[in-house]
Amino acid sequence: MLRFAVYDEDGPAGAWPLINAHLLGPDDLAVRGKLAFKDGRIMCKSRDNQAVALCLQYDAGRMGKLMLQTCLLPGRKKPYILSVELARHRIKMFIAKSEEWQMFDLSADHPAMRHWERARRGLTDALTAEEPRKADRAAREALNQAIEATERLAMAHAEILLHRRYANRPASSATLGVRIWPGGDGKQLRELVAANFDLIVLPLRWKDLEVEEGVYNWEPVDRWMEWASAEGKPIVAGPLLDFSKQALPEWIYVWQHDYDTCRDLVYEYMERVVQRYRSLVGMWNIASGLNLNENFEFTSAQILDLARTASLLVRQSRKGARTMIELRQPFGEHGAGKRRSIPPLTFVDQLVQGGVKFDAVGVQLLFGQRRFGRASRDLTQISSLLDRFFLLEIPVLVSALGVPSRPVDDDGGWWHGPWSPELQARWIARIFPVAMSKPFVESIFWTDLFDHPEAVLPAAGLIDESGQPKPAFSRLIGMRKRLRKPLGPLKVRSEVEP
Repeated sequence: MLRFAVYDEDGPAGAWPLINAHLLGPDDLAVRGKLAFKDGRIMCKSRDNQAVALCLQYDAGRMGKLMLQTCLLPGRKKPYILSVELARHRIKMFIAKSEEWQMFDLSADHPAMRHWERARRGLTDALTAEEPRKADRAAREALNQAIEATERLAMAHAEILLHRRYANRPASSATLGVRIWPGGDGKQLRELVAANFDLIVLPLRWKDLEVEEGVYNWEPVDRWMEWASAEGKPIVAGPLLDFSKQALPEWIYVWQHDYDTCRDLVYEYMERVVQRYRSLVGMWNIASGLNLNENFEFTSAQILDLARTASLLVRQSRKGARTMIELRQPFGEHGAGKRRSIPPLTFVDQLVQGGVKFDAVGVQLLFGQRRFGRASRDLTQISSLLDRFFLLEIPVLVSALGVPSRPVDDDGGWWHGPWSPELQARWIARIFPVAMSKPFVESIFWTDLFDHPEAVLPAAGLIDESGQPKPAFSRLIGMRKRLRKPLGPLKVRSEVEP
């Protein structure tokens, strides 16, 4: 069993919320286990007694309330000090990423190196402290410095790769897209989309289209499909397969445990949608979150069967139609709670091995909400996650990118401060180059054009409910314009903003 001592200002903590806490095994894969807090200690027990890491939301002071983790640790009777182990992992991460990204040639006065050196000294102070509370205080400051160091390292690396990718050529005309809720419309919205975005995503929710069994309401989607086609805006539509509570009509639950009937009804719905829009849609999102196995549960064979059916249906409808598989919880923490869920990269590999044809992987990067695996994470974790997709040799689309412009969940965490319109814009300026610096990332889609009741992530739109653009709107468009022309050679700077 792993034990972690945690402290507050008065000594051993009397309470400690285990927000989104779970265990990780090798390769940072979530594993099932039991966690509890008692008498100032977090107690963790994995199901097979292997060495595991603890991952949980942690208040890292000025750097934010973030999902952080320890290294893999063996069980022992003496408790580890949580802050010390979190700092140790982040310092180790800096070294690992410096090697992986070939960033060891940074000068000693580079901000990343200065923060890392402070973090290293702080961890040394924590490890040599005679009293646990002193060790905890030193480790907390070391953790702050280490997160700062890794974020600055990630930004410096992104700037290098961005110039390597776009030094002599501009980004493609399909770099930036936005999700548009079909229920909203208006001349001003259409003008904004036409002038500022390369592509549009039209979400297709089964319950919105088939309002009653056999009764369809196509009008909202038809309106946007026809407009986008007339404007020459490429359309990404879907998902065709989405078994979340937010997407399914109520009447389908009668067949929840009858796979054959459920499959037939799903096929009938998909066929109607694909046949109606086959000449207008450039890429189909054929499945979203299928590996989560939530709400409706399927066997691995049934999951593959559904994905293969959707892929074949699209490819038979129109020659050259592209398809995408979307991952809704790419960090994979769902594996700690769902026995039959499949880790994201394992799922993609299973699809490939199972002969399911698709052209891209969509990755949702949504933060600021505890539900749906959207707890806040720092830039380095996001950059590191995207790096894992390199070995797949499949193009990646950031199919939904976003953070809220105000706190929407007390347990959702935050980055560098509670979410606000200004912080949302600042986050965009940091994450856009990180994502677009990856040579396998084709496009980025912001999660919603405007705030509305059915938003994927509340308050994450670029336009508020009164119709006014947020600071994030101009910042995102500015990042797009920057890549409209070659960046030229990289100018070495002594300072790199976090």
